[in-house]
Amino acid sequence: MRRTREVPWGSVAIAAGSVAVGFYLLNGFWSATRVDVDASGITHRATLTSQALADRTVKLVIEPASRSARAVLRLDGRSLDDGAVLQDSGTLTWQPGRLPEGDHLLTLSVPRPVPAEAAFRWRFTVDDTPPALEAPSPVAPVGMCEPVSIAGRVEKGASLTVDGRPVKHRGDFNIGYAQPPVAPLHLVATDAAGNSTSAEVVVPARYPGGQGIHVTAAAWGYEPLRRQVLALVDAGLVSVVELDLKDEDGVIGYDSKVPLATQVGAVRPEYRLDETVADLKRRGVRVIGRVVAFRDPRVANWAWANDRRDWVVQTARGAMFPGGFTNHAHPEVRRYNVDIAVEAATAGVDDIMWDYVRRPEGDPAEMVIPGLRTISADSIVEFLAASRVALREHCAFQGAAVFGIAADRPHTIGQDVPRMARHVDYLAPMLYPSHWVPGEYGVQNPVLQPFDITAAALADFQAKVAGTGTVLIPWLQDFSLGTAYGRREVRAQIDAAASLGVSDWLLWNAEVRYTQDVFEASLVRPRP
Repeated sequence: MRRTREVPWGSVAIAAGSVAVGFYLLNGFWSATRVDVDASGITHRATLTSQALADRTVKLVIEPASRSARAVLRLDGRSLDDGAVLQDSGTLTWQPGRLPEGDHLLTLSVPRPVPAEAAFRWRFTVDDTPPALEAPSPVAPVGMCEPVSIAGRVEKGASLTVDGRPVKHRGDFNIGYAQPPVAPLHLVATDAAGNSTSAEVVVPARYPGGQGIHVTAAAWGYEPLRRQVLALVDAGLVSVVELDLKDEDGVIGYDSKVPLATQVGAVRPEYRLDETVADLKRRGVRVIGRVVAFRDPRVANWAWANDRRDWVVQTARGAMFPGGFTNHAHPEVRRYNVDIAVEAATAGVDDIMWDYVRRPEGDPAEMVIPGLRTISADSIVEFLAASRVALREHCAFQGAAVFGIAADRPHTIGQDVPRMARHVDYLAPMLYPSHWVPGEYGVQNPVLQPFDITAAALADFQAKVAGTGTVLIPWLQDFSLGTAYGRREVRAQIDAAASLGVSDWLLWNAEVRYTQDVFEASLVRPRP
């Protein structure tokens, strides 16, 4: 039998009333003693640089404002009475200035009747040390169309980007590519404070190099000269044949199908490109296709006559600049040259060497280059960066012939050697002793001192391309100008290059008539 117990409602009412009174009293006590602080300019556990901190103003709004009068602000236990300013609104303002690196503690004590004083703390860290970033550069050369990975280390907790793209890491990182990147990689590590460390990583494609000779299209089309070239090839005395694709007159010497080449009448076939390349490769030599880029009278004259004058470098008075130079900044001019290069790469040419990849000689103030947004040197680098992308798709190397004076005077013709080197696989400085004036590099009579001038100039080029992974293949002189040149003079240049560890070279003779006894099989790199 369930019992029913009488509920003492009076007792319940008394108890409830007591709780309500207690809550009321507690709420009143909390309201009478509470202190709130709204902080700006500082956050707990923040990490920032000393400059970022110095640029800030810390504001602490104390509520109720009546309690702010006796508030004490301390930094690392030291009172900031002299540095903090109390405003009438109950806002405490502090200008931190520059603080030393390390951990710091900002405290605010606000007295109240009971209980103990209200205390607020903000721990923060000043960090001016950039994050550690380790990455090899240049990376060991790899095959042109082989995969490559770039491994390194970055400070834990720091973010890492490569060319602006975030990279996940746990301190160590490894970035893979299907083939060597066409341009230097730009790595940036950024820590919590905003400090950053940058690194440039160059990934060169392994360039096979070689020792070779210049051959014009006309010479290759002329059987007696072609036989002389093939005799050197078959005897193993050269490992590279540099063959003109487009020459200084703008003439294309092979059976090109590039539409603009046909339109301007530039194609004058001396040889079939695919057959020639196949023949030379069958004989075991590499083929370099030389393209004279921006000295192009064929295109310049055609453009001038067909209302495309912005394709042409002009004088300050609006005439065509002497020499028939096309506009290196014009997209159509650039595309024309790249189309020729890609056509050759498709036919099996191993690499493209750009010549006259520059502006004309002379005072740039006397030239008008339509559309040029900056200096010519920048425009040339832009062209090389874009053309390398196109050629890399065909696993073809890219080189550039440069003036001998370009290492020392980059803005004479717009050839900035260190920057160009970052967008080519090799540079071919034209070091012909006959082209130097007396006194260059301290050489009294360069044409009579071929060893001295070659060694001095090439050493300067080596210094300028250091760290880029770019190979140097100097053009050497095998022609007479100013004095007779023969075996002794040509070998002096080869020996000068060898003294600096450079075993690759190209000989220049515009008539393709080379000093026969200068060649020795021992000088030529063994064929693979």
